[in-house]
Amino acid sequence: MNKAKVKQLLESDELVVGISELSKMTEVSPRQLRYWEEKGYISSIVSEGKSNRKYRLPMVVKVEMIKNYLDEGYTLTTAVEKAREQQKGIHETKRMMKQVVKGIHQVGEQFVVLHLADFTNQGELYLIRNTISGATWYQVSPQEVVLSEEQLIEWTEK
Repeated sequence: MNKAKVKQLLESDELVVGISELSKMTEVSPRQLRYWEEKGYISSIVSEGKSNRKYRLPMVVKVEMIKNYLDEGYTLTTAVEKAREQQKGIHETKRMMKQVVKGIHQVGEQFVVLHLADFTNQGELYLIRNTISGATWYQVSPQEVVLSEEQLIEWTEK
């Protein structure tokens, strides 16, 4: 599947699950989900002519976050607030990454590189992971570089 198709799927409002699927995925009972919705903590979408609750992907994630905070011992009110804060952080991170990610490249068998650019200071940043050793490095370059195993080995052996 190409990059554009994956992006389209992730941003689509068409990715929805029913209340029973959401309950199974998150181990939160349908009754509890309805209560959370009644309190305004989560929201569902209503299909025309149907009374079945459906939830978009961001709401699925929010339910999972609330559940995790509850499992950690927080009250429902605090869990909801912490989930809201975490969602805001995720949203801002997503916006930032859309702005700066130029690509993810597999270079040979050994390296995966996350290429970041479009920073105010106009530099290119490469995050490099050696898939064999598990080590991670970064390299800053004033301009875009053609990535090769030789180039990456030189950068990571400094």
